[in-house]
Amino acid sequence: MSSRPPEDTDARFRALVQNSADIITIHDQNGVTVFVSPAASRVLGYPPGQLIGRSPFESIHPRDAGRIRDQFEQVLRGKQQTTPLEFRFRRADGSWIYLEAIGTNLVHYPGIEGIVLTTRDITQRKLADERIQYLAHHDTLTNLPNRALMLDRLQVSLAQAQRWGQAVAALLVDLDRFKVLNDTFGPAHGDEILRQMGNRLKQCTREGDTVARLGGDEFMVLLPNLAGPQGAASVAEKILQGIARPLHVNGQEVFLSASIGLSLFPDDAKNADELIRNADTAMYSAKRLGRNNYQFFTHDLNLQMQERLFIEHGLRVAEQRKELRLLYQPKIKLGERIITGLEALVRWHHPSLGLIFPERFIPIAEDTGLIVPIGEWVLRSACEQIRTWRDDGLHLVVAVNLSARQFRQENLAQTICNILTETGVSANYLELEITESDIMQNAESAIATLEELKAKGITISIDDFGTGYSSLSYLKRLPLDILKIDRSFVRDIPADHDDAAIVCAIIALARSMDMKVVAEGVESRSQAKFLFQSGCDFAQGYYFSPPVAPEEVRTVLVRRDFL
Repeated sequence: MSSRPPEDTDARFRALVQNSADIITIHDQNGVTVFVSPAASRVLGYPPGQLIGRSPFESIHPRDAGRIRDQFEQVLRGKQQTTPLEFRFRRADGSWIYLEAIGTNLVHYPGIEGIVLTTRDITQRKLADERIQYLAHHDTLTNLPNRALMLDRLQVSLAQAQRWGQAVAALLVDLDRFKVLNDTFGPAHGDEILRQMGNRLKQCTREGDTVARLGGDEFMVLLPNLAGPQGAASVAEKILQGIARPLHVNGQEVFLSASIGLSLFPDDAKNADELIRNADTAMYSAKRLGRNNYQFFTHDLNLQMQERLFIEHGLRVAEQRKELRLLYQPKIKLGERIITGLEALVRWHHPSLGLIFPERFIPIAEDTGLIVPIGEWVLRSACEQIRTWRDDGLHLVVAVNLSARQFRQENLAQTICNILTETGVSANYLELEITESDIMQNAESAIATLEELKAKGITISIDDFGTGYSSLSYLKRLPLDILKIDRSFVRDIPADHDDAAIVCAIIALARSMDMKVVAEGVESRSQAKFLFQSGCDFAQGYYFSPPVAPEEVRTVLVRRDFL
């Protein structure tokens, strides 16, 4: 095997150096550059030879130069460099780029006699890494810090506050009814609303505070270095005012509000998780108190939240454990003084809390979505009871309340029809009660749903009439059979002339629209008599009968002494 002449080998390595994409430089023991490959001009922008006789440390970023010089000295002393070093280098045009270099000591190698640096441009990689890091810690929609970065800053703030005896506040900000706007204007406009809200939150805070988007329409504001709760309250007030300013969306002026929960370290919490959890509890309290307000966390709120979680957990298994019961309150046909129908009312017999009334657990079921399976259970159980009574010779119409969530289900009519078919009950034995406010949330959609149900032969009743500010123009379009007068108008009749006038007006309105009227909450003979004389068709309430178990209904049916 023949050996290649030395001049051929030198030519080969010279060609490799000349054409390498990496910069190859040789430096004397003082760091002065004595050789530069052509790649230096392409990468750094300096004319050939301009770097010769200069020290590279002059162009290395001041924050990196000391570290690189130390490594150069170590290589010069014979220590082998095993990993490349990253640093910033000033190009000929003054801009900074990221370089990565590894040094080799060839001081005693004939023909080189210096430190050889092999350097490459890693700017694009660094920028990509920085972008990845940014995306990992920021919300891509609003460019605000995300939950991960917020938690990191919160941990730092708590440590500093503990050291200096200061307070830290966490504000959880949830936009009220944002879903309505998002559904109305579409996701693109919804995203723009969130971006604007994020900017407004930043305008309401100090330099050094952090505004983060946690997800959806929920934001968190971190306020470090506080003297006390008043500073946090001041920021919360600014946020409410800032969010309340009108927005222009798709050519329309719209308004938003927010519910804000505040929690303070160290008064309310001892760590980050507890601080956020307590702010969340306070935020839900603000929503329950009507939205568009802020609430501080209190230990009473914590007890309420614990009870809420306890009830929520119990609700998830209540049906399986057969803890739910249906009672039935009779409806009296005033003209004939007979019971012609019943309203199904759900009760919960909790194993440790005892009897729980709907006003205590239904709002929680609504919030969590559990109302949908519970509502379906109520419908099915009521229909099964209708069939049982029918088989025993009792032909009674039963009214069942539909929740707002049930009413918004796309397959509601089909679900009800399936239950009627499976239980063998005719649709004319079922009456559905929907509250006025639930219908008016989306009147056009409500009309379509009600018409579909009405076409199946189901009786439709509007519950709590007079409390939901319905539009009469929509009311006349709704396929309704019954108006149900809310108990708040019945309570003080006939003594209260205003309530008496309202009741008479509702009866007259129903008559003009060919609808029947039911008054609920009747508790006295004088109320029942006034309603009868005013032309009210039906009534229910404790004066006639409290809700009773199914097996007691036959006993109640024989009564005739209602008036």
